[in-house]
Amino acid sequence: MLRRQSTGAAEIWLVQPADRGADVAAWAARLQNEPGVLYVHPNERVHVLAAESSAADDPELAKQSYLKQIGAQEAWKTVRQQTDLTIAIVDTGVDLDHPDLKQNLVPGTNLVDPNKPPDDDNGHGTSVAGVIAADGNNGLGVSGILWEAKLMPIKALDSHGDGTERDLGEAILYAVRHGARIVVLSVGLNRYSPYMLDIVNYAESKGVLLIAAAGNDGLIQGSKSAVKYPAAYPTVLGVGGVKADNTPDPRSNPGSEIDLAAPWHVYTTAMGGKYKQEEGTSMAAPQVAAAAALVWARYPSLKPYQVRELLRQTAKDIGPPGFDTKSGYGLLQIDQAVTMSAKADRYEPNGSRTSAKPIPAGKQITAMLSGGGDEDWFTIDTPYDGTITLDFEELAPEGGAMPPVRLSHYAGDKLQATSDSKLASRVVDFKVKKGKQTFRIGYMNTDTDQKLPYLLTASFAMAPDSYELNDKSYEAYTLQPHSQTITGSFHQTADRDWYAVTFTQGGTLSLRVTTNTVRIDPALAIQRAGQSLTVYDEEREGMPEQSPELTVSPGKYYIRIHNAISPEASPTVGTYTLQMDYVPKYADPNEPNDKYYEALMTTSGPEYVGVIGSASDVDWFQIRLASSSVVDMKLFNIPAGKKMKLEAYDKKQKLVFSMQTGGDGSLLATNKVMQPGVYYIKLTASSAFDKQYYRFTIKADPLVAGFRDISSHWSRDAVVEMSKLGVVSGTGPYTFEPDRPITRAEAVAMAIKAYKPIVFGMPSDIRFKDLDYDHWAYGAIAKAVQEGWIKGFPDGTFRPEQPVTRAEMAMLIGYADGVLPIPPVAGPFKDVGRAHWAAPMLNALKLKGVISGTGDQAYEPGKKATRAEFTTILYRVYRQ
Repeated sequence: MLRRQSTGAAEIWLVQPADRGADVAAWAARLQNEPGVLYVHPNERVHVLAAESSAADDPELAKQSYLKQIGAQEAWKTVRQQTDLTIAIVDTGVDLDHPDLKQNLVPGTNLVDPNKPPDDDNGHGTSVAGVIAADGNNGLGVSGILWEAKLMPIKALDSHGDGTERDLGEAILYAVRHGARIVVLSVGLNRYSPYMLDIVNYAESKGVLLIAAAGNDGLIQGSKSAVKYPAAYPTVLGVGGVKADNTPDPRSNPGSEIDLAAPWHVYTTAMGGKYKQEEGTSMAAPQVAAAAALVWARYPSLKPYQVRELLRQTAKDIGPPGFDTKSGYGLLQIDQAVTMSAKADRYEPNGSRTSAKPIPAGKQITAMLSGGGDEDWFTIDTPYDGTITLDFEELAPEGGAMPPVRLSHYAGDKLQATSDSKLASRVVDFKVKKGKQTFRIGYMNTDTDQKLPYLLTASFAMAPDSYELNDKSYEAYTLQPHSQTITGSFHQTADRDWYAVTFTQGGTLSLRVTTNTVRIDPALAIQRAGQSLTVYDEEREGMPEQSPELTVSPGKYYIRIHNAISPEASPTVGTYTLQMDYVPKYADPNEPNDKYYEALMTTSGPEYVGVIGSASDVDWFQIRLASSSVVDMKLFNIPAGKKMKLEAYDKKQKLVFSMQTGGDGSLLATNKVMQPGVYYIKLTASSAFDKQYYRFTIKADPLVAGFRDISSHWSRDAVVEMSKLGVVSGTGPYTFEPDRPITRAEAVAMAIKAYKPIVFGMPSDIRFKDLDYDHWAYGAIAKAVQEGWIKGFPDGTFRPEQPVTRAEMAMLIGYADGVLPIPPVAGPFKDVGRAHWAAPMLNALKLKGVISGTGDQAYEPGKKATRAEFTTILYRVYRQ
């Protein structure tokens, strides 16, 4: 023995044969077989590789202090390029002509405008690209962590940095399908999405590693802040930000889904071939992506979960010992990641309940059972009562037997439940109480000596709150009519929490909803029984919603709370608090309004309440009409034994009309045509009352072409023009009902009025079993049938009141106008094939430019046509 080196794992001896003339190969073979010898390796000569320095010559490298912070410059001595795999950047695009980037770019795509290249019009994506792979050692600008790389720009965000969840998903799928191995997502939202989770899982199954930013709302949202999605999904590497002194930046979103931290401040590429300072977790995430690429350059056979684990194990612990919610497993250390190997099970020793290791909820971990006697114990802290789901996946060699494994749940030292997994993958639910939970994983057969690596994801879902079941208004939880505070949660998809309170006397009510997490966007709604629901949802995620001070009268009211972050919001870990402030009183909120010149200004729609404080009390209201309008007034909720009178005056105090409530304590003045101007409404009562509010509403609709319901409708112009021609008419007093399905009789009558076909002699005697001579549209139907515009049904009926489909609408209008059907070469719309019975006419009308279908190139031929649609298409064809 010439020399001995001691290490933590073994002793390394430098030895040589005692006989200088010995056969070295034979001597080494004998030595290899000696007990206690792990390996024998020749002591070869080495030579300096002086062809290229590991130090880059980029002139602004000194401004990139973060590179030293994460060990990048030290790592360059080992590896500094990765051109065997592609890194996709899902962002605002990249400056494709940037001199420090273009050498490292490969073709990408533009999902915002598919007709354009993925050029950056915001700057964010260009900065991300520079962090990863600004061309290194090229004597220009800065250096990325990778000197040479293959970056795929995918533009999924517009010039404002905005995009849709769908485009984000499509971007990831594009990257996976076009060969990317790493996808960087410096974007995020607070909403969990099953759609995005499916895409994340798909990417993982294809060997693609996703890396995402945690978010930058730590200071703004405070304790409510949470890791953004997609960083919060189990297999996505979530990256937080740290300051130059290696402490977590307070702006970086904390949470159990943080995996790693990287510097918040960087100096990187900017649009127009420039460079600038940038900050945020958006800049931290690409540092981890570049590190993953270098790891794969060194260890190309690793799976994504192994890369994640290696980066976690080699991170520098900068917070409390072990995992923490601000920096995850620690600060990224690239030099360690490219020179070290990951332990098979970082949690060892954890073979007993007392040595159980904490694991974060919501993230996938990897560990190993090393034999039948090995047990793995873990702890999870649960913030509420609920359910912990363990997703357990064995990683036995391909074709190897899957030994059965038992998963057990303990609370304290008491066994709560067990579940046996005899398959390679198993998902198990355990009911838990708030606090520390302990789980044991071990072989069912303790005699086996097989080593079994596995993946484990622990997720938590809240239990129903104490007010459930209250998902429907008729299941509303009853509250007492006094001020109070209620704490609830959303434990299921699209959860709606309803409460009911019955007030025995009037007063004022204020409602306020707050939440303790940004993953809830609280929406508040209130409804008096029998009336419409009023919704208050003005603020963004995590912010409180506040109702105005509401005047309530005796009766039942419903309150609804839900998470408006999505129409079908997923279950959320967190709570909301409803603060209900009720002050009983019967003060008239509109006083003083005893004189006409004190009249309360009203608007169309809202409900006004009041009391008659004395026998001489008079309440005045004012309404201003900008155009000729049809006005309805409703006065109701009058106490039994009382009568009220409503008088309407013009601005010269000339009486316009007068009405009095009836025996049911209400009056309804409808379809009052009133010209532009100011009007005053005077309310009086037969005697005073102050134990109940009267309720008063005014609804004013501008009168257009004689109709009150088309002034703001999209079909207004067509209805007006066809009304002038006498082709269309109303369905009731001043109503057109544009959105009601049009009947076959109505459609035929409009077509006949528009085209006025000349039928020589009297129309043939048309007989349908369901159409009498005295039917209002009999003559029009007879003419249309005789002209061949429309037919009856095989059973001998015409069905005049049956709605017309959109396909039938096109056929009727086309035939009435004499349009010749044109057989299409292909289906004219994506839901109308060339063999569809209406395809030739639809094709002809499409070529004439009078129909275009819906925004997604569909026509919906079987959908009921509305009166507005029929009038508009008829107008377009008729006008041509």
